[in-house]
Amino acid sequence: MKYAVIDLEATGAKKNLNRIIEIGVVLTDGLNVEKTFQTFVNPESAVTPFVEKLTGITSLKLKSAPLFSAIAKEINEMLQGRIFVAHNVSFDFSLLREELFRCGISLSLPRLCTLKLSRKAFPRLPHYNLKYVCEYLALPEFAAHRALDDAMGAFGILRKAIETHGEEFVWKQATHKGTLALNK
Repeated sequence: MKYAVIDLEATGAKKNLNRIIEIGVVLTDGLNVEKTFQTFVNPESAVTPFVEKLTGITSLKLKSAPLFSAIAKEINEMLQGRIFVAHNVSFDFSLLREELFRCGISLSLPRLCTLKLSRKAFPRLPHYNLKYVCEYLALPEFAAHRALDDAMGAFGILRKAIETHGEEFVWKQATHKGTLALNK
């Protein structure tokens, strides 16, 4: 199967009110990284002080970044024929779908949440936040709350779940299977 592991950083936590400020994408077959993509995005609005402190991404850093409309087609093309994977997939998928919709592009893909997958694949952990699960699985350290680093962490969880339980187990955890014909 083909996966697109995504992480987004946004101007705030409310997906219908906020805009993407950074996107990280890991294209993978589940075990190997095929391609990565990362960019800042100019949200045309201010980043909240909370987000600036959490991510280290300031409004000033984003002034020269591309608008989402400039990368929308490229993002959409990367995602086609893939399962959309994220840690807390509902947030990332909804936010990205809204940004693409503003550009006249609809997004409908099968989705897989590595947060929910972690709970099924690695039960009885005291916490399931991305950083803790990655530490528990002895995955490489990364800078939390940076899009590509978080996407690589989620990819590590996906890969470990496939290695431990098999791809069929992972696919059964998909939150929305869709009608997409997937390449195995």
